[in-house]
Amino acid sequence: MAWQLPPLNALRAFEAAARYGSFAQAAEELCVTPGAISRQVKLLEANLGVQLFVRANRQVRLTAESAQYVATLTELFRRLDVATGRLRDARRERPLRIMCSANVATRWVFPRLRMFHAQYPNRHVLLTTSLTSAAVAFSSDSADIVIRLGTDDWPADVVAHRLFDSELTPVCSPRLLRHGPRLREPEDLKNHTLLCSDIRPAGWGQWLAMVGLPPLETFNAQKFESSALVYEAAAEGLGIAMGEKHLVRDELRSGRLVAPWPISLRQPEAFYLIYQRQMQATPQLREFRDWILQQDPDAERVLMLPRAVRSRAP
Repeated sequence: MAWQLPPLNALRAFEAAARYGSFAQAAEELCVTPGAISRQVKLLEANLGVQLFVRANRQVRLTAESAQYVATLTELFRRLDVATGRLRDARRERPLRIMCSANVATRWVFPRLRMFHAQYPNRHVLLTTSLTSAAVAFSSDSADIVIRLGTDDWPADVVAHRLFDSELTPVCSPRLLRHGPRLREPEDLKNHTLLCSDIRPAGWGQWLAMVGLPPLETFNAQKFESSALVYEAAAEGLGIAMGEKHLVRDELRSGRLVAPWPISLRQPEAFYLIYQRQMQATPQLREFRDWILQQDPDAERVLMLPRAVRSRAP
């Protein structure tokens, strides 16, 4: 098919001049002289057999016909620009964008990234800490992978891997355990400050109910805006935190934090690594997914099917 198109340079000059309403500004954008813009517009007018501008007193104004034409032309240039950008991005490696909370980033992702970079030195990861929902992160194209707390009822267009269960247990500084008020039984919590996170406000109340103690409101409690701050406050001996067992595992092993009792509350949620199903063929995503699932013995290796499909599975 032979396209009946005017010269591309003339179209670019006309579109820029129409958008700015000025030959001079169009010339500045296209890095040419105003005279060159004028000549290209005249060339286009001759090619189309239509007057595109009304010229008067150093000003230019679109005609009724050309106003409709330039609207279509601008949209076509926009779509061409987007398609060109996508093509260039496909040829130029883009960092793998991972979004998670600051707490998950510092306590679970960071300790593993060094090993990932050692194995894949040419792969780049861009980590964003946010509590934005996965739906918003994917719809706004701000993340390739999201790691977050949730249940197994993800949308059908999302692939989810269960990384580890959510299990809550009280933790504190070993100094507090040795030198603070008595802390042998859960009832001894009445003599301590309970450190609470605004991000997960229900944790303490659920654990207290499980061991048969009164509601959180009857205890001396101190609130913080994030779990990360709660854990730091606990490590400094300011009180007792409700710890996400998997996220404080390294600190429990090192002795920076201790668990006064082997009593934990298993939550219905778990931490998942999720991404859009349409992105699962991306090499960078596959490499990171496969690698990170191998690092944690609790991680789920098999792709999760949508709930409706799983319910029919034998």
